[in-house]
Amino acid sequence: MKTIILKTILAISTFCISVPAFADGSMWIEELKAKSCCKTTETKEPKHKEFIIKNGDLENSETVYDLKNAKLYIRDMDNQITEQNVSGGKISFIPAYKGNYYLFFEQKSVQNEILHVTLSSLRVYNKEGNITKSLLKEVRGKTIDSKYAREPLTQLPFEIIMEKPIRKHHINCCLYSGDIAPFKIYYQGKLQKNIPLKVTMETGWVNVIKPYDDGVISFEIPRNTYAKTEKEKKYSEKMIVEAVYRVNESGVYNGQAYHTIEYTMTMPLSFGQSPLEYESKFLGFATAIGVMLVFSLGLYYNRRKKRKTPKEIWFDEK
Repeated sequence: MKTIILKTILAISTFCISVPAFADGSMWIEELKAKSCCKTTETKEPKHKEFIIKNGDLENSETVYDLKNAKLYIRDMDNQITEQNVSGGKISFIPAYKGNYYLFFEQKSVQNEILHVTLSSLRVYNKEGNITKSLLKEVRGKTIDSKYAREPLTQLPFEIIMEKPIRKHHINCCLYSGDIAPFKIYYQGKLQKNIPLKVTMETGWVNVIKPYDDGVISFEIPRNTYAKTEKEKKYSEKMIVEAVYRVNESGVYNGQAYHTIEYTMTMPLSFGQSPLEYESKFLGFATAIGVMLVFSLGLYYNRRKKRKTPKEIWFDEK
C-alpha cells in the first residue's frame, strides 16, 4: 500500500513539473518609440534605440525598473551576437546599419527555492542608417526572409522561434489577421514537442495551443472587431506568445539555493487587419458603382426610346 502511495505522489510531482503553469502576468520587452510631435529631421546616422520591460497583461501593465542580474543579447543580420549588461530602467543600443535586429532579454532571480529565468525576444527594424552600407543586407533580408526561422541562440537555454508565416495575401512585410503563425520551442538547443504555447491578444482573447507531433505550434491569427480601424487604416493589435518549462535541477545562484528551474519566455508581436478585407471592400464598392452606372444607362436609354417625335401640323388658310 505504501509503495502505491509513493508511486502516486511521484507521478503527481512529475506531472506538475512537466506541465507548465502560466502566471497571471507576463514580462516582455517593448520598444519606446518617439511621438510624432517630437520627431526631428531625418538623418542617415543611426540613433539610439530605447526599450523597457513591461510586466502584467497587454491591457494593464507596468514598467519594470529593477533590472538587476539582467542581460541583453543583440543579434544582427550577419548573425553576430553582442552582449551587454542592463542597468537602470531602460535598455538602449545604437544599431550599426539599417535593417533587422533581434533583442533577447534575460533576468534571473530565486524565489521560494525556484530559480526563475525570465526571457523575452523582440525583432526590431531600424529605419535610419547609411543605405550604402546596408543595401546588400536589406536585399538579402527581403529575399530569403532572414527574419524568420533563425537557429536557437546558444546563450539562451530556452527559446521560442517563429517560423515563416503562411499567408493568404500578397504582402509579406507584416503579420495580418488570417495568417497562420507557426512556432517552435527549444530547450538546450533541442526541439521540444510537448510544451504548449499561450497566446494572449490585446482584445482579451487567450488560448493555450499544444504542439503537433512534429513540434510545430501554429494558429490562425483571429480577426477582432477592429473598432479603431474605421478612421485608422494602419491600426495594429498587439499579442504575446509565451512558453513555460520547469526542470528538476538544484544549485545556488547569488548565494541562494534552489531545487527547481522555471524558464519563461515571451515574444511580443503585432498584426493588422488583413489586406483581403480592404480588397473585398474595394471590390464591393466597384461592383456597386458598376450596377448603378448600368442602371442609369438603362433608364436613360428607356426614356429616350419612349420619347415621341413631335408631329408637324399644317393649317390650310385658303
